[in-house]
Amino acid sequence: MSRKAAPRKTGMPPANTDRVPAGKGSENRRDQIVKAAVRLFSETGYFQTTIDDIAKEADVSKGLIYLNFKDKHDLLFYALRFVLEIYDTDISSLLGRQTNPLAMLRMALRTYCRLVNDHKQETVLAYRATKDLAAAERSHVKLQESKSCRVFRNCLEACIHNGILKPVNIDIMVYQYVMFSHTWALKNWAFRDKYSFEEYLADGEKILIDNFLTDYGREVAAMAADEVALTPPAPPDPLAPPASGTGRTRSGI
Repeated sequence: MSRKAAPRKTGMPPANTDRVPAGKGSENRRDQIVKAAVRLFSETGYFQTTIDDIAKEADVSKGLIYLNFKDKHDLLFYALRFVLEIYDTDISSLLGRQTNPLAMLRMALRTYCRLVNDHKQETVLAYRATKDLAAAERSHVKLQESKSCRVFRNCLEACIHNGILKPVNIDIMVYQYVMFSHTWALKNWAFRDKYSFEEYLADGEKILIDNFLTDYGREVAAMAADEVALTPPAPPDPLAPPASGTGRTRSGI
């Protein structure tokens, strides 16, 4: 599939584009179908869910589903590929934004975690349903995951090369970052009543990054913190509506 044809991350990538009518309305309906399918696949199970169930949940006709997707299997692969391509696009886009490899590493971890937080159901579904894909489709999933892991690897190598992080087994550490991010979705029931997402992320940075800083790395981290502290806050927007309230928002799956 051509990446050029993929919509922005606010929507899903095109499936069977030769069969889908063009237009924003068709994209919205396709998103509606996929979100309904993800909910049912996650809650009921892939094999137990029927096209009739998806049509009812999405409040669309079966014909509209078949206009967008070949079958239920096509819908599953489409949903899984969507999240992986978001990971690859959003995390890879970070490259070049920072000259400080430590800042880049923190940004990569935060971005990955935020994407998982935004797509918890899809993340859980990927673990449950990847085994139901055909061999070629599983290979595609592995390839997409490897692309997002490459960003973590590049950041870790740069930090170690520059004496910011202590030498570590990069192969293992990359997947420590991936699994930490996914755990917010996979074990959300265990964390959501104890920690906000921001608290979970902050403690993860301490465990996965701060614990491995060299003396020089701690100096780099301190300088970065000082730069943030010295940055004046943006003036308030007089046209902005007042805040609707404060307090922590709990995330659920």
